[in-house]
Amino acid sequence: MKFHDIAVLIWDFDGTLYKPNPELFDAVRQAEYRTIMDHTSWRKERVVEAFKKLHTIVYPSATEVTAVLCKISISQAVREMEKYFDRRDFLKRDKKLIALIKKLRDFRHFTLANGSISRHKETLAVLGLPVETFEEMVTSEVVGVTKPHPDGFRYILKKTGFPPAQHLMIGDREAVDIMPARELGIKTCLVWSDKPTSIADCTLSTVYELPKLLL
Repeated sequence: MKFHDIAVLIWDFDGTLYKPNPELFDAVRQAEYRTIMDHTSWRKERVVEAFKKLHTIVYPSATEVTAVLCKISISQAVREMEKYFDRRDFLKRDKKLIALIKKLRDFRHFTLANGSISRHKETLAVLGLPVETFEEMVTSEVVGVTKPHPDGFRYILKKTGFPPAQHLMIGDREAVDIMPARELGIKTCLVWSDKPTSIADCTLSTVYELPKLLL
């Protein structure tokens, strides 16, 4: 398929700008557990059990689960959790990603992600992308909540002033990235997936294939 009239690209960050990395994702999960342990003094076994009862079943966002169990704000949970891992340890300069962004330079770019803006900026430097690539990086630090809450999407829609259908959400998770965007009328693309989906408007096996849908 080919998208028409798209003016704005909304990027998830982790697992979208780079291929999902199991080692990094495990480090993130362990950081979530450690943050919960810091606030509750629970043993790890109890933390894991409590986390699993809430994650995906009640809250699609693991960051929100962490915040709920710690009884702190989502933005505070992000700050504390990211003390325990560093994306830069798992990633490197990505020439294909750099070339991709150059091809898409005529679009407006935003990130909408569940993380820390300062850490995301550090990670962009490792990947080889200028921070200026993105008009704004939107996280819970900006809107107070994480995806799949719609506030981040609405914030970007208000910022651009364009109709929802002129935006394309690019992400790797159906429940967190794709579904809330579609509910607002935003076009969607699921990346790093070889499985067809009826939820996203299109599916790509890598993020590097995106230009063929837009140019």
